[in-house]
Amino acid sequence: MSWVYDYKERLALQIEKKRGKLTLDEIEDLLRYEDGQKWCGHYAILLNCSEATVDGGLYLEEGQKGDVVVLYQIEEGETCPVCGKYTPPFEYCPNCGTAWKDMDQNVEKLIAAMRAEAERAIRSENDNQTRDGRLAWYWSYIGALDMAQQLGTITDKRRQELYKEVEDLKKLANGKG
Repeated sequence: MSWVYDYKERLALQIEKKRGKLTLDEIEDLLRYEDGQKWCGHYAILLNCSEATVDGGLYLEEGQKGDVVVLYQIEEGETCPVCGKYTPPFEYCPNCGTAWKDMDQNVEKLIAAMRAEAERAIRSENDNQTRDGRLAWYWSYIGALDMAQQLGTITDKRRQELYKEVEDLKKLANGKG
């Protein structure tokens, strides 16, 4: 791995492998762990998937045995090496404010997780679990659905559907299930 300048005189990190092709996993591992983690950071990789690269294209030399990848380091608040505009913040989406780490946490997944926990607690055969305790779990889940609807993250129709899905839990929580 070494720093090089591309044809536009932009600084880039070049990773070269003498034999075989570089995989994305190998590139990530090199950046994270090589040379005492000195390469850690955020990078952009440009993929040339144009017609010129089909069947090896013009860019590969005859009998080439290794692989080379060029990466552009991206710093928060700096200009993007691809488009020249400012890069977005690494921690959150500049449009909606959602944390990037929470991107996989959509409302339906969170509601499903709350339901699963409420069901587990209501169906528990724990001797310390009282009728009131089971009802508290049920009504906590219902309250979460109401809050989600009031915040506009689910529609009233979806809230009603979710209510119907847990009618059996209310009976079970009351000790009638």
